[in-house]
Amino acid sequence: MARIINLTIVVLEMIAFAKVHKNRSIKQGLIYYTQLSNIITLFSSLALVILGTRYYVEVFRFLSVCMLAMTFFVTAFILVPMSGRLKELMFTGSGLYHHLIIPVLSVISYRFAEDKVPVAWALLPVIVTLIYGLIMVYLNAVSKVDGPYPFFQIKRIGGRATLLWMIALLLAVGLLSGAVGYRRPARTDVKYVFVHGLAGWGSYDPINEFYPYWGLSGGSIIRYLNDHGYVSYAASVDPTGSAWDRACELYAQLNGTRVDYGKAHSAEAGHERFGEDFTGRALLDDFNSSEIALISHSFGGVTVRLFTEILKNGSEEERAATDESDLSPFFKGGNGDNILAVVTLAAPTNGTTAYDLHEDDSFDLSSIDIPEEYEKHSDAVSKRTRVDKDGRASWDYAAYDMHIDNALAMNERISTFEDVYYFAYPFSSVIISDNGEVYPDPEITENIFMKGAIYMSKYTGTTRGGIMIDGSWQPNDGLVNVISAGAPFNAPSTDYRADMPLDPGIWYVMPQTRGDHMAVQGGLTKRVNMKPFYLNLVNLLAGLY
Repeated sequence: MARIINLTIVVLEMIAFAKVHKNRSIKQGLIYYTQLSNIITLFSSLALVILGTRYYVEVFRFLSVCMLAMTFFVTAFILVPMSGRLKELMFTGSGLYHHLIIPVLSVISYRFAEDKVPVAWALLPVIVTLIYGLIMVYLNAVSKVDGPYPFFQIKRIGGRATLLWMIALLLAVGLLSGAVGYRRPARTDVKYVFVHGLAGWGSYDPINEFYPYWGLSGGSIIRYLNDHGYVSYAASVDPTGSAWDRACELYAQLNGTRVDYGKAHSAEAGHERFGEDFTGRALLDDFNSSEIALISHSFGGVTVRLFTEILKNGSEEERAATDESDLSPFFKGGNGDNILAVVTLAAPTNGTTAYDLHEDDSFDLSSIDIPEEYEKHSDAVSKRTRVDKDGRASWDYAAYDMHIDNALAMNERISTFEDVYYFAYPFSSVIISDNGEVYPDPEITENIFMKGAIYMSKYTGTTRGGIMIDGSWQPNDGLVNVISAGAPFNAPSTDYRADMPLDPGIWYVMPQTRGDHMAVQGGLTKRVNMKPFYLNLVNLLAGLY
């Protein structure tokens, strides 16, 4: 959304400057604060459109928005009352754009669609405005410029009046900067790292600015939490890659390094050892010195659990295959004391029958009636999760890890650490009749999930590895079985109660949340306001520290 609004601002700036050019050159107009603020806005908005969310772009945008807010304030509350030229200054020509439309649109965009800079930057617009003012006063004093605003005409109004005007203007821009850039101070030292699921995306992906994974059409959950003082980040890992590859990518993003998939793993899996380089663009600047809560959706669950395992214990295979000087710190282990909590949301922690039922010859899919409206929408899931084979081994994909046999084998290799808090949130979107029959609720289940959810609600059988799947697996959220979305079967766990003391090293299985697999994200067509859910979640985690 921010890119769309800023692209609109760029177009409006071009229209406005074309109108300005009819009366004077751009160079002649550089003495005007209005023109300077709009030139800075043109380039800052263009930078955001092209480069996306970068820290220096955010600072550039903040400066331009504050200067535009000052332009609007001075025009509407000082120049218009002084001159009586309301229509000319605010509603016609370039003034309509530079004094009204663009300032208002920019403030709205920054407040509601853009990431905000730390409060320390609030002085930047004040300093820039002070420099501009001092230059204009000097040029008026030496008769190089007359104006362009009456409060800079030191020869006409005198030094005392000019000083008072300067103080008032600096106070105004300071207050405006504080209002524009206000964000609640961090309520806790905990930082929240969100990791998406299969076919997902995060803050490194351009789509996230138009359609945030965490929030979808309901608005960014990450921005919402940051605005409420909970410092949050959204990672971007391989949409269809294995838990191992995704864990390696998460490490590189958090530490600002190049992705190292490991010498042993990459050779066995048949892909390059090194991936994208995140040097200089880490997800957060101080991962190792921050208290971290890992919050994951769907396949992000095993991603963050394996990440924590490798971070703390390293990898014997990689240590054996790699010279010490060439070994990533990730695989050495001995880290991760700063991991406060691991949270899984609708995660296939123990696998999902959504994959296994298609491989069980004893389960007759053709005998189950699927309404046509659900049949035609079911391809949307398979298209988003389909793997483009790129030469990797067949086991190096998310689809392999989510089979029940493989998920349970993975659980045997992942520890439950005694210094980490664990929470599992199952979601359910089924109706269970009095006779025990399970059926997905079409009122809350996306059409794209209905076909698969019907199959899952009917399935009993046996996995290839011999795991018996009985009726307890039938309740689901459209993609993940409720029973699987709890704690790992081999880990210590208990059902959560609000009044119970919480201890690390044990999984707390939270009460089922009513909603389908995408309700976690805010829903696709079945929109759900998940902001209170996440606010309660981060509050719970903050209380652990």
